Amino acid sequence: MKWLLTVPAGLGLGELAAGLSAVGATLLDVDPVPLGDGEMVVQAEGPADLGARVGGLGLPVKVHPSSEFDLGP
Repeated sequence: MKWLLTVPAGLGLGELAAGLSAVGATLLDVDPVPLGDGEMVVQAEGPADLGARVGGLGLPVKVHPSSEFDLGP
């Protein structure tokens, strides 16, 4: 399942990818989309309960299901 993740703009993508990997998800290789309030949106693929799994990582991540929206080419 694909997910859109809202994260702080200063969060390193390597750190995020490692955290996601630990809970069975993969950060997709697309450019982050900046938001105007110091955040960015990235795309990941992972299990249906990714929101619950990410909560235990201690990372400031908001998880939103992605329908057909794709950030990549």
